[in-house]
Amino acid sequence: MVKRQTVWLSTMMVLSLMLIGYYTLGTPPQSNTKSTTTGAGITTGVVGQSTGGTPAVPTTTNSGQALSGTSDSAQGSDWYALMSMDQQKHESALITTLQNTMASSRASSAEVNRAYQELTAIQTQTMEANRVHDLLLGQYPDSLTIFNPSGSVQVYVEAKSLTPEAAVEVINLVSQTLGISSNQVTVAPHA
Repeated sequence: MVKRQTVWLSTMMVLSLMLIGYYTLGTPPQSNTKSTTTGAGITTGVVGQSTGGTPAVPTTTNSGQALSGTSDSAQGSDWYALMSMDQQKHESALITTLQNTMASSRASSAEVNRAYQELTAIQTQTMEANRVHDLLLGQYPDSLTIFNPSGSVQVYVEAKSLTPEAAVEVINLVSQTLGISSNQVTVAPHA
């Protein structure tokens, strides 16, 4: 029962953050979604935003879902806010799917355990991404951390460009904070 309460509380927290973002930033941009289903029945989506012909840059969310944002039309903090909102929306959908799996009477114990482990991984990655963001806040106005299914981490920092020394500094900070190898971390500027 405690696990279900924790899952419910986490979901409500994510939904509250999405509402706060919605009312703070106004109406979200229009998007179209194409969905595919994995072998485990989890739906992943690719979102393409209407940006007047500007191609979207594909990336991966914490849960391994494809995610794309505007590459040139949204600048600086707007891009980071849009990407964070998209990421939270996809995580929320995945959390709902995992919760439904855990609550389903048809799900086997192995499926329930897998769903619980994935849910725990999403929550851990969200906390780690927030920690990285807080650490980088002194050097960069904004940042976004994306966990890839391969175990690598992509970090975007709000800057027009990065010197090799600054990139190495960010990579070292992220690898030490997350406890992963520095070759699993890539960093890119986005202003």
